[in-house]
Formats: sequence, C-alpha cells, structure tokens
Amino acid sequence: ISSLYPPPPPYYKFFTDESLHKFNELKSKTPSITEEQLPDEEKNLQYLIPPKPPSGETYRSFGNIWHFNDKIPRLEDMGIAQLYKESDIPNGEDSKFKIEELKKLLKSLLLNFLEIVGVMSVSPDQFVVKIEHIRTILINIHHLLNEYRPHQSRESLILLLEKQVETKKDEIKEIERVCNEVESKIKNL
Repeated sequence: ISSLYPPPPPYYKFFTDESLHKFNELKSKTPSITEEQLPDEEKNLQYLIPPKPPSGETYRSFGNIWHFNDKIPRLEDMGIAQLYKESDIPNGEDSKFKIEELKKLLKSLLLNFLEIVGVMSVSPDQFVVKIEHIRTILINIHHLLNEYRPHQSRESLILLLEKQVETKKDEIKEIERVCNEVESKIKNL
C-alpha cells in the first residue's frame, strides 16, 4: 500500500478564492447559471455550479438506489394477514389507537404461547400451526411498531428540544449570577 487514502479529486484545484470571486460575479449577473451559459474562458468554473437535484422517485448514493419516499409496505402486499384494525384517525394522531392495538396483539401472543405449551404437552407433532400463528402475530406487532416510529421520533425530538431549552436557561442563570457577582466585586473596589 503506497498511501492510506486516495488522492483528492483533481477538480479541488478550481475551488480557489479567485475562482469563487469570478463565479459570484457571474452568478450576480445570471442567478441560475448553468454549464452551458459559462463563457469559454471560464469553463473551469463548472465545478462550482451545484448539481441539479435528482429527478424521479429514486436516487443513487454510495452505489445503492434509494427512494425519496420511504413507505412501509402493507402486510397484505407481503402476503401476511393483518390482525389489527386500521385507524380512521389521520396519521400522527392515532398513537393511542396503535397502543391499544399493540396491547391486544401482545395478549394474543401470550394466549398463543400458552396454547402452544399445552399442545406440546399433549400432542407435540401438532405445534406447527401454533408456531405459524405466533409468527403472524409477531410480524403484525413488528409492523405496527414500525408505523409508530414517526410518532416516537417526534416525541423524542420534543424531549430533546425541551432539555436543550432547560440547559440554556440554566446557563443564562449561571451567567447572570456570575455577572452580578462581578458587579458587586467591582462596586466594592
């Protein structure tokens, strides 16, 4: 190995103060400048023009194709029975409904576990059906939890922001205390 990291791309040389100044002058004359609009003597400024936003429903990054709108696939589309009811409440406001449905699914999971224990003690060869029931319930729980994630992230963000506000208030109080202390020491001099 001759070097740990590859050398930087060659176009980094065009990001000089002089080039940035020229580009800003051109941009002030033509706000939405494109590569085709650049004068021939200024073609090296093409690297300073931001790339166009991707069009379509997907984009490529680090060799992978990503979708702009990440959607959770429906259980029916995956060929799995949906055991919980859909909410009539718009998204984001149905968190209590989802919590209730999760509780129902957990009770159903516990009941199916107890049934499989009973089946295993009586007739061990008939447990396959109960295993499939438990699998379906667990997939439904997993799917419902994934639908709940936007609400969870929103609540986590709210808590984080509230904590930051409290921290800032505490810092302001400490600064005010120190300022008052300094003022009193100055007055005593």
